[in-house]
Amino acid sequence: VTALTTSLCFFQLSSISKAINSTEIPVKEKHARRIILGTHREKGAFTFWSYALGFTFPNSSILCWKFCHVLHKILRDGHRNVLQDCMRHYSSLVEIGEIWGNLHDRYGQLVTLYSKLLCIKLKFHAKHADIPANLEISDEGLERAAGTDINNVFQLSVEVFDYMDAELRLAETVLRQLNSSLAMTTLTSSQCRLAPLIQVIQDCSHLYHFAVKLLFKLHACLPADTLQGHRDRFHDQFHKLKNFFNRAREMIFFKRLIQIPKLPESPPNFLHAASLAKHVKPVVVIPNEDEPEMQDDDDDEPEPLIESVFNCAFVECDSFLSGRDLQIETLKRELELLRAELERVKGEVRAVETEWPVAWT
Repeated sequence: VTALTTSLCFFQLSSISKAINSTEIPVKEKHARRIILGTHREKGAFTFWSYALGFTFPNSSILCWKFCHVLHKILRDGHRNVLQDCMRHYSSLVEIGEIWGNLHDRYGQLVTLYSKLLCIKLKFHAKHADIPANLEISDEGLERAAGTDINNVFQLSVEVFDYMDAELRLAETVLRQLNSSLAMTTLTSSQCRLAPLIQVIQDCSHLYHFAVKLLFKLHACLPADTLQGHRDRFHDQFHKLKNFFNRAREMIFFKRLIQIPKLPESPPNFLHAASLAKHVKPVVVIPNEDEPEMQDDDDDEPEPLIESVFNCAFVECDSFLSGRDLQIETLKRELELLRAELERVKGEVRAVETEWPVAWT
């Protein structure tokens, strides 16, 4: 069992190194999935951050972009303790954004916006612990999180607006850089930029629903004039989100990977309480299908092996013993490869510590 645990850790490290690098291709779903599974296995993101702190973030904006993408994924789908582990490295995320915010680099501009979004996400969910980082919460749960104090509801709605603004700024900048060219979305360089928008779409669908529910609640308790600023801000976000969803829905890249909901033709009328009954929560659907592989990289470990090894750690002993000898031999070979990978990582960390005296903390 100890050997199996060690092997799983090596597999996670290998997946991190393959997912986060300076090659301009999107993060492969199988690598992200293994990293996410690793957070559930170890009940946190210790391994992820142990590896990530060895990255030379100032050297590659593409690496930083893919790092932010993987971080977004594990925040949404990883173990619940990932949030607190990431909060410990909040300053590192801020620093990444500041580094690339001062440079004229197209990916650097995106990295700055993405790091700001992730910082807002971390602070929001650290403050509102009842709302998970994937934003999947029932209406009753949202009611409890908002509480009965109308001042708290007002403040929560402002924070939801800020959260949505950060999501939309990132999405708009990505699409502007690509100039919304449908032909370009078939290129891996374009897909590298577009891939994180899947998580942005997922976040935005929930944030839109939160905003609608909270604004109807506010209008039931406060004068309409007091909430004019809230209505104006919501209407602005509504039209931006609708435009974003409509453009993304037409892009070839997203068609197989995500089903994007349609927003209504016009925003809800918060001045009429009965309009709440017409509101339909937008639901994003991720098809149960692996991503199409755009190019073959150095994936040496076959996907079925990883899944079977991971499952073996949690099944009963008799199931584990089935085919044990074959697994042992396979794992021995994989361990040799991954030990070499770990030594390379250690060397990189030592080089970073020598070159950058101030650690990423």
